[in-house]
Amino acid sequence: LERLNELAESIREVGLLEPIIVRPVDGEFEVVVGERRYRASQQAGLVKVHAIAREYSDDEVVQLNLIENVHREELNAIEKGNVCKYLLENCPEKYPNKNAIAGRVGVSAETISVWLRAAEVVPQEVQKLVAPSTISGSVPEGKIDYATAVKVGRSVKEPERQVEIIKKLAEKRLPVKERTQVIERVTREPERSIEEVIEEVAEAPYELQFSGYD
Repeated sequence: LERLNELAESIREVGLLEPIIVRPVDGEFEVVVGERRYRASQQAGLVKVHAIAREYSDDEVVQLNLIENVHREELNAIEKGNVCKYLLENCPEKYPNKNAIAGRVGVSAETISVWLRAAEVVPQEVQKLVAPSTISGSVPEGKIDYATAVKVGRSVKEPERQVEIIKKLAEKRLPVKERTQVIERVTREPERSIEEVIEEVAEAPYELQFSGYD
């Protein structure tokens, strides 16, 4: 909602710079690409917007929407990986491999691989808790950073325990070093509760490292 408000404010000031894409359906037009820009334009009070009308099949609309979703900043790497996985499995004629997706999205094939691996190792139940990547690296409250989520997925074998650890770490805003310690301890001591390990790590005294004195 906040990003939609920001987009609406931008459109209110400078207008809609990029046209949306629509297709004719039963005598009307359906937005194919640019749904958020269309809604933000309505919110900004625009009566008309620039649009390009094209003929698309239902399958093509699904593909276009998925590709557009990959460019959304608010999606995390795991959600983007799920989009790429869908394209590979359901649209093999147009997207036979990672290189085909990479060329369409405008990223490297290695980036596509990273997204796909992330989608595989983090349980679907907690994928929404992973924060999207930002330039500042900040993680919103109630979310967990991508690197930590993937580390949990790769280090802990039991899916139920993966879910529990990610949920607990999303609740507790621990520094990177302490998050790493929690993952290492719960991996070594699977019989201990996650809450107990987190409290133990969080309450441990912080050690300062000093260089040698003259």
